Amino acid sequence: MARLVLDQITRAFGDVTAVDRISLDVADGDFLVLLGPSGCGKTTLLRMIAGLLEPTDGSIRIGETDITGLPARKRDLAMVFQSYALYPHLSVEKNLAFPLKVQKTPKAEIAERVRAAAESVEIAHLLDRKPKELSGGQRQRVAVARALVREPRAFLMDEPLSNLDAKLRTATRQELAALHRKLGATFVYVTHDQVEAMTMATKIALLNAGRLEQYGTPEELYDAPSSVFAAGFLGSPAMNLMEATLTTTDGRVSVFAPGLEAVLWAGATPDREVVAGVRPEHLSIHAGGAPEAVPTAGIALRGAVALVENLGREQLVHCTIGEHRVTVSCDRATRWTVGELVVLAAPAERVHLFDRASGRRLEWVEDDALAAAESDPGRAAAPQPA
Repeated sequence: MARLVLDQITRAFGDVTAVDRISLDVADGDFLVLLGPSGCGKTTLLRMIAGLLEPTDGSIRIGETDITGLPARKRDLAMVFQSYALYPHLSVEKNLAFPLKVQKTPKAEIAERVRAAAESVEIAHLLDRKPKELSGGQRQRVAVARALVREPRAFLMDEPLSNLDAKLRTATRQELAALHRKLGATFVYVTHDQVEAMTMATKIALLNAGRLEQYGTPEELYDAPSSVFAAGFLGSPAMNLMEATLTTTDGRVSVFAPGLEAVLWAGATPDREVVAGVRPEHLSIHAGGAPEAVPTAGIALRGAVALVENLGREQLVHCTIGEHRVTVSCDRATRWTVGELVVLAAPAERVHLFDRASGRRLEWVEDDALAAAESDPGRAAAPQPA
């Protein structure tokens, strides 16, 4: 096992740049998920790590070794493909043994490593069967065991659960996470499914149009998205995003738009166009005639109920706020009807601000020399791009 470092990795296909200067430092034992929509470059990046594609520029290191120019067979990496790529005419046991036979491993060692790999993913009872006799989940386990048997420096997985039904995908996702904890190995896993990313990853690299949008732990990406794209991609339902104006009102930083008002922090800021965001689970919903619902420091949205979705455990209340559709996730204790006037509220610490022009996150930055904002509110610091 080893640390994986990508330095300014780029891949162009003619005039199209599929992967654009991506740098990542993956610690030994990390479960890295390459996440993003279709066509964002995540599979291309994985294939360059595997040695199946040559980078146009940049370098790849495993440990202290530069593997950028090494062929795939010399990288000591194991890949699990979306299609599993099992040999249909061979038994499970022979499928597992095949990569070891190619390496001319002694027979006794092959038998021992095949048995250990099969037991680790609970398929020892299937060793005599052929792939056509297995379920989709069992074939997926065989593909993982074939990677395990090689004892590689890292495991690469390209959407290995996409062919499974929802129930089996959930069970297999839990098995893979448990296997990672058991092995302590480095995993690099490609998916477009944010649930897979959030539940399995120790680190997520969120890609957008070939570029690295944000890199960090699942909690970091969810709690502090670095851009409008990251805020809208992670979360189900997604973060509510509303165009607004950032300004100063009575010595406090405020945000305004039709149906939206937010009084946030003490201080002052130049006026600027922003995107204000708040997650559905951080909003509370109140009847329109309840003035106590408006927080003294926070966001208040005034509008009407447009749709109610009953999800059993909770309900999603979709509201029309000015020109925006805003979703609230709440319990089912109170029934809401279409057309009912409501106020949605959230405390200031739950409000995210993004620069409208660049789409990048804004953070409140106070200059030490201007910390005494109360005595000189006109000199308070302003939100800055993160």
